[in-house]
Amino acid sequence: MASNKNFFSQLFDFSFSEFLALKIVGVLYGIGMFFAGIFTLGIAVNSFRVGFASGVVGLILAPIIFLLYILFIRIALEGMIVAFRTAENTARIAENTKHLRNP
Repeated sequence: MASNKNFFSQLFDFSFSEFLALKIVGVLYGIGMFFAGIFTLGIAVNSFRVGFASGVVGLILAPIIFLLYILFIRIALEGMIVAFRTAENTARIAENTKHLRNP
């Protein structure tokens, strides 16, 4: 199902014959990492507003929270990729076995 369509032709393809998500998943992962970093940095900084002890706890927990967010983002994106690859491979199998149904 690979084609030579560029990004914008796939973006405005109303037949949805090509999957665009497979090409932008890296960008989505990068955006997710950026926002996870901003969020956990905010946790670390704002934990010092409560007090020094909670600030130290925030500094310890912020990297753990960041890694958990990244893990969940990665798992969600990999699940999306698995679904799209399954659809692509199913279409490829159907195309390759079409001659078996109609002799």
